[in-house]
Amino acid sequence: MTARIALFIGALLVLTGCYLPLDFEADINIDEKGRYAVRYKGDIIAVTLLSKISKGKVKDDEIEKQAAIYQRDLARDKGFKTIEHKKLARYKAVYEHQGDILKQKSFDFIRSNARFFMIKRRKDGLIEVLGDRPQKKYVDGLIDRGIDSRGVLRIWTKAKVLSHNAPQFRDGSPALYQWNIRSMRDPLPSMILQLQ
Repeated sequence: MTARIALFIGALLVLTGCYLPLDFEADINIDEKGRYAVRYKGDIIAVTLLSKISKGKVKDDEIEKQAAIYQRDLARDKGFKTIEHKKLARYKAVYEHQGDILKQKSFDFIRSNARFFMIKRRKDGLIEVLGDRPQKKYVDGLIDRGIDSRGVLRIWTKAKVLSHNAPQFRDGSPALYQWNIRSMRDPLPSMILQLQ
């Protein structure tokens, strides 16, 4: 990578955190009482490591050793069931987490400083599921360099859905809402639910 790309990625780190999901399937189940389960299967890029590689701070024979550091960092979250280093700064991961949004204020995946989506309880008692991404100028820069998020996000719920922007919907118990994400430029997933 050129020095300009390295500077760009360095600036990106300050604003968006360390990890970016790629080529994924993500499922969120939320019941009418506020219990939820999250499952993610896909790739994750360690943007900090990518920056170090692009700046020449990590040589080819050091990549595996450096990759292990970020693998251990991700593994601090016990929700990660498997994390496998694929190449450079890219990992294949399976993540599973369960919780109760009435006992927690919010849940962030991957982390609050590198968020792909969050579940949060509002002060009025409603539950929101919101997608997230870097600022537009950084999204454009990443896409120009061939790095983009693609995948499927599915939300299964028996709770009352007050609003959503899912392009696909299937009624049932639970109902299914699906977003086929083709780019970070796509509209962010959004849903508001009312629990019983």
